[in-house]
Amino acid sequence: MKTFTSFAVSMVLASIALPSVAGTHDRENLAQCKSELRKVYGDNTTMKLKSIRRSRAGAQMRIKTIPAGDESRLVTCWIDSEGAANMVDKEGVALVAPAYDTADKVSLND
Repeated sequence: MKTFTSFAVSMVLASIALPSVAGTHDRENLAQCKSELRKVYGDNTTMKLKSIRRSRAGAQMRIKTIPAGDESRLVTCWIDSEGAANMVDKEGVALVAPAYDTADKVSLND
């Protein structure tokens, strides 16, 4: 009985701790997405988080963006596991794309 009680307590504590860790990453990713969107649309942009999807490769956030004096836009912000942001609008047009290091580029001329 003592083993079952300790197992139950550890499961309850784990279920409380894991979402809080995921929440901190989500807040950091959302802050990064909002920062990048302010660079694109300006500082007077209103933003509202619509959804989050998490995977091993990163997090995908859909953000409703309303630039000052303009109509609303739905933007998808993808933060990969390395922390690079990639944003596209509803039509799939890239707003922010990560910079790639050309040092790893493969060439047939070398």
